[in-house]
Amino acid sequence: MKNNRYADKYFSVVGDSISTLEGFNPDGYKVFYYGERKELSAIHSPEDTWWGKVISRFGGKLLVNASWSGSWVAKLPDRDELFPSGCSDERTSCLHRDGKNPDIIIVYLGTNDFMFGVSPTYGGDIQRLKDQSFAYAYENMLDKIKNNYPFSEIFCCTLCRACMEKDASFRFEEERWNSTMEDFNAIIRRTAEKKSVRLIDLYALGIAYDSLEGCHPTAKGMETLAELMIKEMEK
Repeated sequence: MKNNRYADKYFSVVGDSISTLEGFNPDGYKVFYYGERKELSAIHSPEDTWWGKVISRFGGKLLVNASWSGSWVAKLPDRDELFPSGCSDERTSCLHRDGKNPDIIIVYLGTNDFMFGVSPTYGGDIQRLKDQSFAYAYENMLDKIKNNYPFSEIFCCTLCRACMEKDASFRFEEERWNSTMEDFNAIIRRTAEKKSVRLIDLYALGIAYDSLEGCHPTAKGMETLAELMIKEMEK
């Protein structure tokens, strides 16, 4: 690739189930793509995932894929501690390995916050409730990542629509729990600008990825996500 400044660079990923793959996440992390799900989605190796395709396109190397299936950016309501949320100390400090820090960090997280009714914003001062709002938690997450990895280039992805090519009647729900996907994406955009990190605006490109059931990408859906991300990163 001409003028490729990411060649031989180390990439780390912060994500949820969409970015997991059996054997490629830290020990103990919950994984979506394993066993039968790998067969159903035709996702068997990193070459079939969005992050594997992106890293391969730029000639980079995977350092850590710190993705946890089912995780939110905000605090889970049934837990006393922040972990395994994206804004937790543990999730924001595990992106290095063997003495190497990532050159590039890609954050694709927030789909579960949108789908399961996390409040986009909260105007109060109670810490417990702040942690349970998306806007505060997303900013908290980026603050911690930047503090831990000050020399890494950080990309934040907006949430992307999904489709189901095998089910023509499927319609993606862009509004859930009185909030829209765009409400969450607007927060990601504002926070990325405020924290001076790069934005990959998947939603603004207006293309949905193919999914198993309206959320988790198939191999074809992963290809779509990768193409969109590469297009934005090459700008």
